[in-house]
Amino acid sequence: MEKRPLSDKTVRDNKFLNALAEAFRLQEAILNTADIPMISISPDGMITSVNRCAESLLGHRSEELIGKNTPLLFFNLEEIISKGESLSHQHNVTLEPLFDVLIYEAKISRKTTRDTWTMIRKDGSKFPASLSISPLLDEQDSIMGYVAIPKDISETLAAKEISKSTDEKFKILAENVPGAIYLCHNDEQYSVIYLNDHIEVITGYSPEEFYSKEVSFANIFHPEDAPYIREGINQAIKRKTQFSLRYRIRHKSGDWRWIEETGVGVFDGDRLTMLEGFLTDVTAQRNAEAELIQITEENHRVFNNPVSLNVVIGEKGNFKRVSDSWVSLLGWSKEELMQTYFTEFLHPDDIDATMKAVQRLKNGEEVSQFENRYRCKDGSYRWLLWSCAPDLHLPLVYASAVDITNRKKSEEELLRSKTNIEAIALTLQEQNKALDEFAHIISHNLRSPIGNINALINLLDENSGIQDYKLIFYKLKNVATNLSETMNDLMETLKAKTQTDLHKDQLRFKEILDKVVQSLEGDLIQAEASVTFDFNDAPHIEYPKAYLESIFQNLLSNAIKYKSSERKPKIHFQSARMEKKGQSYTELRITDNGQGIDLEKFGDKLFGLHKTFHTHDQARGVGLFLIKTQIESMGGTISADSEVDKGTTFTIRFRG
Repeated sequence: MEKRPLSDKTVRDNKFLNALAEAFRLQEAILNTADIPMISISPDGMITSVNRCAESLLGHRSEELIGKNTPLLFFNLEEIISKGESLSHQHNVTLEPLFDVLIYEAKISRKTTRDTWTMIRKDGSKFPASLSISPLLDEQDSIMGYVAIPKDISETLAAKEISKSTDEKFKILAENVPGAIYLCHNDEQYSVIYLNDHIEVITGYSPEEFYSKEVSFANIFHPEDAPYIREGINQAIKRKTQFSLRYRIRHKSGDWRWIEETGVGVFDGDRLTMLEGFLTDVTAQRNAEAELIQITEENHRVFNNPVSLNVVIGEKGNFKRVSDSWVSLLGWSKEELMQTYFTEFLHPDDIDATMKAVQRLKNGEEVSQFENRYRCKDGSYRWLLWSCAPDLHLPLVYASAVDITNRKKSEEELLRSKTNIEAIALTLQEQNKALDEFAHIISHNLRSPIGNINALINLLDENSGIQDYKLIFYKLKNVATNLSETMNDLMETLKAKTQTDLHKDQLRFKEILDKVVQSLEGDLIQAEASVTFDFNDAPHIEYPKAYLESIFQNLLSNAIKYKSSERKPKIHFQSARMEKKGQSYTELRITDNGQGIDLEKFGDKLFGLHKTFHTHDQARGVGLFLIKTQIESMGGTISADSEVDKGTTFTIRFRG
């Protein structure tokens, strides 16, 4: 009888149904929760996979079945022999009572066949079953294997439940999931074997346009994401694991859409037969995430403005949220500030006036230009100028304060100047001296961050991608932030009347080092330098922040600047508590493996102003002089131990 040619759609549907039955891992959550037992079998009759429903039906665990021959496990040998004789007579062939009896008709017809058998469970119990056998065909129409779907038909209700064909159930599942299911080859274009209709919702292209190869997945990947996609899939195939990717595709409309893909490779033994997976459009989610990140970053930048002391105050007068500037200004931790009623920090003389302002806020009034004094952790007080607004619905108070301590001091000094001109002249003389010193500090300390900015920018070229620009922009933001903080700290220090009046903070060596490393990150990357530390023995110190940052920055930048051409720079910071002659002190050692210094030749000039010992074109002879002046002004000492072409160790001893 002449065969009628099948339509293209029928061929595609058969390919999908057969392939989907073999690829039981496609959308594991769907298949393993379905009430359809599925067993995949290799062309020679060995079991390759068993889903959970089949395990439950047959009483075997999958690991007990994989690699075993099918008929010997589940079927009545007499039925196999009888069926083999019938098929041999019908088709004029000789069939042994083995696996070929089960799959012969499916093999020669290339279609799904169904028959009724008596099947045997692990415990020996028997049950009548309807067995569907489907061949899985590759692009060359060769059989890659089979999928068997046994169904227990011993009970009427069960028979009604599964009255629809297995093929139709698979199709209903595939066409109604909220996303695009695919089967495809792992070739350059990821040519498709099957796509459900939801692919048109996601990409704008119909399944037929993919089948006809008018369009392919590879053609709609964003060029920047294509290498990432291929690498992710190849790595998962290599490990035989699931892959999860998020990337952009070009929609048929021309828009770029964000896609989330989960997939896995389907293997026949060690041979990859296809890829299967699930696609969802996450563009709206991705845009919402980006907007949320932007809002969060903007809120964080505004709230943590280093100039303002921002705070959210609860109904009971407790701080609900404080900006970082509170910690740096007053010395209290955020936990201490938020766990203590705010009046505990007030100067006793300011409590009454402050409580009157609080009452005005409770009445719904805004309060601005209000001043009071807050106690620092070291016992000193800072003058704050407040602007507050209530939210009576929550209820909360949003407040922002500015440190006006120096302004208040200036006002007091101005009043005293009317009766003490000589004192003012002396103060101006001391401030001019401090200004001269800080002019050197600022000019020297700004050189490294500016150089670092240039270094970061030079990392970009015409081959740099958007991710490179984002990374460099992020690092430039860190440098700019650190530069701003450094300027603020230097200006605060400049306002002190004398060297000994410098404000000391409880500083952690690690935090200062992190900030300096960020400001020099471009130079460190270019030099391929590694920075290590050990601050366990002495993690913190009470010291002027600007001075300690200047010390770290000068010594670290020098270690990079005077690195050896024979090896990559290694710089190590270590602190320790020491005791000598009954007096304790903190010692900081900074060791590098750079060019070293000839101390016999230059030892007595090492810390002199404008003294240089190398031919580096950026050498100014200011850095070591500067930090020596700073250290000694606080009662400390600095010394150096160096060997030419081996490196240098600077040892700093901080008093107290």
